Amino acid sequence: MLTANAPIHIERMALKFHHDLPGFRGARNFMIEPLGEPNAEVFASLRCSDTVYVQENVPIDNLVLLVMSPGAFWSDYEVRVEDPVVAELELTEANDAALLVIVHPKEPLTQSTVNLYSPIVYNRRTGAADQIVPATTEQEVGWSIRAPFPSE
Repeated sequence: MLTANAPIHIERMALKFHHDLPGFRGARNFMIEPLGEPNAEVFASLRCSDTVYVQENVPIDNLVLLVMSPGAFWSDYEVRVEDPVVAELELTEANDAALLVIVHPKEPLTQSTVNLYSPIVYNRRTGAADQIVPATTEQEVGWSIRAPFPSE
């Protein structure tokens, strides 16, 4: 088991998910692009290069998600990555693992919410990735699917 929690500097990188991103059938190949000032990237776009299907069989050709490093705002955020995921993503050292969370954007951005319940974990060396969906409830995990941004 690996525990990941440190904020990361987001860099441009291709990510290959081992499983479809939940809710987006076929979504496995992504490019992460930092947003913001150089060396201060907290947010990034996660652009899928696959044709993705939602609901029944509705195709989406340009899926782009807003993601961020959770450690930038939630210093106590911590995720346990179970051994099968550690092995699948070839996370041989703690520094290999990086976390991203999906932002549900709203105007203004301070009204947005973040999915802290099921983060994306990826290998910073190889780009292997997956979204962790805990088998427990939000209350047991201690993090929400729609967590508000901190007020300060």
